[in-house]
Amino acid sequence: MQINDSFVINAPQDKVWEFLFDISKLYQCVPGIESAEAMDDKTYRGKLVIKVGPIRSEFGGTVTLTEVEAPNRIAGMLEGDDKSSASSVKATFTGTLTPVDGGTEAAFQVEANLRGRLAQFGGPVITATAKKLTAEFAKNLRAQLE
Repeated sequence: MQINDSFVINAPQDKVWEFLFDISKLYQCVPGIESAEAMDDKTYRGKLVIKVGPIRSEFGGTVTLTEVEAPNRIAGMLEGDDKSSASSVKATFTGTLTPVDGGTEAAFQVEANLRGRLAQFGGPVITATAKKLTAEFAKNLRAQLE
């Protein structure tokens, strides 16, 4: 399943980039993140609590950055699982920051493989949930940076 989205932040690209790499600030903006820690400069572990349809899941997982081109682009992999819903996710992602009039456009592309009970909801429900979380993240990020 592929998920693509973008939003504009009224802040300079360098400021947005710096914020996104401060894990203690960033994770507070991501809806559902209960914990996050840097294992090294390219590996992060955390816990995400998310509700998809009627199922509430607690994913523990790892994000590994495979490309970092400051302040323009990142790419990486994500792996996580939720024991309660017997679900797992593996994904690759890219994110870009592009200067635009009035600020910075943040865009991302995710190619995700979801297995288990959550996968039964299919693309439309997962995509709607992802769009809702992105909108909330963008709102939180704007509150910190604008």
